Amino acid sequence: MPFNHFSEIDKTASIIAAIAGVWGAILSFSRRDCKNHNFCQKCLFFVFDMIVNVGITMLIYIGCIGYGFNELTSVAIAGFLGHQGTRSIYLMELIIAEKLGAKATFEEIKREGDDKL
Repeated sequence: MPFNHFSEIDKTASIIAAIAGVWGAILSFSRRDCKNHNFCQKCLFFVFDMIVNVGITMLIYIGCIGYGFNELTSVAIAGFLGHQGTRSIYLMELIIAEKLGAKATFEEIKREGDDKL
């Protein structure tokens, strides 16, 4: 049954979806090559991964619930696609750098994220 109001969504399933987003952020961050960055830059990368993953995960979760999927299926789909969200931003960075003709930037992005593909 599709939900019509946010107050109808199960809080436990929402928390599990958010935890799946956090887990996706941890996985994305652990795959980053941060050897040449200081602690503050590493924290910013982690916060960026966290915002993107949790945001995309919750957006997809609420969308799936709104379309009538059950909670368990919605959490699974949202967690998987939330993790893929960070990878898609990495790919967008590559495409933008390539279209702008910024070869040095393209190579730097590619060098830092080779293990993400």
